[in-house]
Amino acid sequence: MNDPHPHHYVAVFGDPDALGHVHVEDGKYGHRNLPQQLRPGDMVLLYCTGTYLPYPRSVPGIGIVTRVEQATRDFWYDYLPLRQALPLDLLRFRMETADQESLANIRFDTYWFFRVSEQSFRAVMQGALLGRPLDSDTQQGPLIE
Repeated sequence: MNDPHPHHYVAVFGDPDALGHVHVEDGKYGHRNLPQQLRPGDMVLLYCTGTYLPYPRSVPGIGIVTRVEQATRDFWYDYLPLRQALPLDLLRFRMETADQESLANIRFDTYWFFRVSEQSFRAVMQGALLGRPLDSDTQQGPLIE
């Protein structure tokens, strides 16, 4: 079966101040369920849980995978902020059924990194704008400095 890249994923970020957690803007993520198929060029919706301030229950940006380290189950990505974070309800509404089911299970840490279809990724990103946020009080920086 042909499985062309890029693949599309959702990575879930909890409270960045909790032990072992990272900031979405840092460009590095690790998870014990990191798939063997993850490659540079893959795209990741970076979802923040309700405990992640200032982006609770939303996607503040996407990541383009730049490096994968299977031995440590880590990957690095270029962080591309969105002008306006995408709320959880938008993800629920636009994702395909199978991806909605995975999203519904993010309360379990085994679902904190999962693949979604290209169609779900495109539907979620439809109309989203990359770049500096509209609200200057947020901590998101410019897309390119």
